[in-house]
Amino acid sequence: MNPSISRFTHMDDWIFEVKLVRALRVKNYGDPYTAVATLSVNGDHMYIDTQMTREGDDFTRKDFNTFCHFCRDLEVKSMHYDKMKNGERMSRIIDLSKSHVQTTPIVRLVK
Repeated sequence: MNPSISRFTHMDDWIFEVKLVRALRVKNYGDPYTAVATLSVNGDHMYIDTQMTREGDDFTRKDFNTFCHFCRDLEVKSMHYDKMKNGERMSRIIDLSKSHVQTTPIVRLVK
């Protein structure tokens, strides 16, 4: 994956701005994917408009962390999405200036 992502690309007399992204959860492009999401950028805010997975598959903490990394690479300040919990829609706004990405595993001691 490209280590540097820019929202703006200048070519000739044009500036191309990333406004819409389709994300696929898959190891290799072209292979069948297990999840898809549509993201749109409005100013400094990223909106996750669509999240769909195969039946019986959910978005994971790893997926969430990947989306946070992507949004930070595009230098957006917040990520907005809806989450379904117990059949009810819950809107969430994540402030990307705060750390929400788990970089080290949590160790728990149990008896």
